[in-house]
Amino acid sequence: MSQWMRFLTVVLAVSMVSGCAVTRSEMDVAEIPVENPSEGTEVTFVRLVDTRDFQMEPGDPSTPSLKNGEIEDESITSRAIARKRNSYGQALGDILLPEGKTVAHVVENRLASSFADKGYRVVRKGQLGYEEAVPLEVNIEKFWGWFTPGFFTIDLEFETLVRVVGPLSGLRHGETFRGVSKESFAAALEDNWRKVMNAALDNLEADVQGKLPTPE
Repeated sequence: MSQWMRFLTVVLAVSMVSGCAVTRSEMDVAEIPVENPSEGTEVTFVRLVDTRDFQMEPGDPSTPSLKNGEIEDESITSRAIARKRNSYGQALGDILLPEGKTVAHVVENRLASSFADKGYRVVRKGQLGYEEAVPLEVNIEKFWGWFTPGFFTIDLEFETLVRVVGPLSGLRHGETFRGVSKESFAAALEDNWRKVMNAALDNLEADVQGKLPTPE
């Protein structure tokens, strides 16, 4: 494809989504199944805290922000996952998880999957073994997607950073796990946002499994 045709393709794609870009939108993230091993050290996530730093007008798009400045409204920040921008990089509408789902829910699901795949049994309150399970605390330091404009394509990036602390080998002094993803697209369509976010979450799981010791 010639550079001119590629340019026209980008312009058309941008024009199709520009109306949606200025407004707030919601994007769901499917939970993945957690398959506990038949036996193993039991753990439970007793506390998940979203400690992300939202700012009004940050100079860096990787810093969380909201179009309407609701950075003190936990009902909004707990669901916020990305900020849309125009072809000049100007911040526009934001992307939230649907009502009833939070960033903490998404992170807990991915951590549970990682721990289970490593050989731990993840139990929740009310389940057998909960009272005896190793309690783990999680701080969500980063969970954000951002947009960088280019001439022919745009870059979508996503980063998640979580710190887990608990009385478990390798976690007694805390351990930080990270997942990142970056891809180029013709336009910032919802499926493209979802693709980079899921890739970052997959990388987060891989980092957990790579650093977490096998149950004794």
